[in-house]
Amino acid sequence: MSNVQPGSGIALDKVPVHFAATGRASTIDGFTFDPSGFEAYIAANTSSSDPGRLTFVEHSAESWGMWECHRAGDELVIVIAGAAIFIQEIGGAEVRTRVTPGQAVLNPSGTWHTADVEVPFTAVYLTPCPGTEHRPR
Repeated sequence: MSNVQPGSGIALDKVPVHFAATGRASTIDGFTFDPSGFEAYIAANTSSSDPGRLTFVEHSAESWGMWECHRAGDELVIVIAGAAIFIQEIGGAEVRTRVTPGQAVLNPSGTWHTADVEVPFTAVYLTPCPGTEHRPR
């Protein structure tokens, strides 16, 4: 982990940034976009009193094969290319929101959510990772 330096570009699809509750930002060097990478990030950078947010860019070519739920806080997903239908379970019903470039969806803490791809999409995620749960779709 290293501090974000002013005047330097960050390839968020390769090197995510952690925002602590203090507002301090740090890059997560050596991060891998797989379960072990997320687990290592959580262990090294978060706590129950400060889950922070992991900020990264990810491309989705296919509809998600799982549901997920973030228990440590709200997640913001900003679509920058393509289009998707984000599906949230709210009050026992599935709420569908179509999101296109420049639009975002907020996944409130404790809300199960998934996505159907209309056009392969790229999004910026601001995610509270500790306590994230997954279940099959």
